Amino acid sequence: MMSRLDALKVLFKYTENIPVISSCGNTSREWASLGRRDNHLYMVDTMGLTPSVAIGVSLALENKEFKKCIAIEGDGGVLMNPNAFASAGYLRPKKWLLIVFDNECFASTGGQCSLASRLDIGKVAQGYNLEVIQVETADAFEHAVQTSIEKDGPIVIHAKINQENQKNPFINDDPAVLAYKFSCFLSQ
Repeated sequence: MMSRLDALKVLFKYTENIPVISSCGNTSREWASLGRRDNHLYMVDTMGLTPSVAIGVSLALENKEFKKCIAIEGDGGVLMNPNAFASAGYLRPKKWLLIVFDNECFASTGGQCSLASRLDIGKVAQGYNLEVIQVETADAFEHAVQTSIEKDGPIVIHAKINQENQKNPFINDDPAVLAYKFSCFLSQ
């Protein structure tokens, strides 16, 4: 099974000009370790809200040249806010791509089991009439990313990952500064 960092390295190759909104904790720290870009919005202290924010951004970008708006969230965050699945299923944002890294635990807080240890997040998303691509390897993940960027959404990539975490520094930037850089990128 792949690590989150291995998957993020794959994603990084395809997102130089695509808005990417990443979840709090280890996910954003690992994502930032690959290279800080103004098209990355690191959602510090907002567990579960990344998919919802990306829905709004995706709808706002509907008539712009961006191929996608990608949200990165963990299994714990997605299950804290299943309303994002309902909203995506109802609003049908064409540019919305949600990547769920599912390690069946709350990795940023010590590895406690999440509800994903007993629930299939992919099936939950399918219940909201969302297209779901299930992957477990870096090669399958890369193929899913390439395919999803080129087609209309909403799409969920449900990526099973191991529980490995990299030790990276906290993102101490002011959230207002992060949002400003991201909005400047979007308005170019």
